[in-house]
Amino acid sequence: MRLNRKNKFLLLGFLVALYLCYSFAISNTITYFKEYHSKNEMLNNNNSSPILAHQLHQKEKQLDSLLAHYNITASESFQNDLLKQLSIYCESSHLKIIDFKEPHITTEKGFTATSYIFSLEGSFNGCVALLNKMENNPALGSIKHLNFRKKRNYKTNVDQLFVEVIMQKNKGGN
Repeated sequence: MRLNRKNKFLLLGFLVALYLCYSFAISNTITYFKEYHSKNEMLNNNNSSPILAHQLHQKEKQLDSLLAHYNITASESFQNDLLKQLSIYCESSHLKIIDFKEPHITTEKGFTATSYIFSLEGSFNGCVALLNKMENNPALGSIKHLNFRKKRNYKTNVDQLFVEVIMQKNKGGN
């Protein structure tokens, strides 16, 4: 059987592709697998090591400082903390809390998602500033829905802006 030019290029291309696959994927996987096994073995051997305890203590201090930076507390009632932060933000943005509804809790595949629904009244710029502060604070959760409404008060002939916000806080399964 003779190899013509096309078959030689095909064979060469296949070998180059095989080499690239090995160099980019398979070799890294093997390296990470060996590293995993060595660290797992070291962890099993040094389970009660004072050096490991010191490292874990340092890691705990570092994580506590990060939690303090984001004002995350292990409080009994997240709803009270959310309302307190919301009140502080509303004062600085000159807004009013109109409504704070009962939280809606859903559980799916071991994860609990709690949705907090509240309404605010005030200027558009104040609402956007408050929502930005809340979105940038990871301890409060994430904003899932916004509903802006403009209503005219015919008694005073003034337009009022209302925003309904749904914030969601996720917790891992127990």
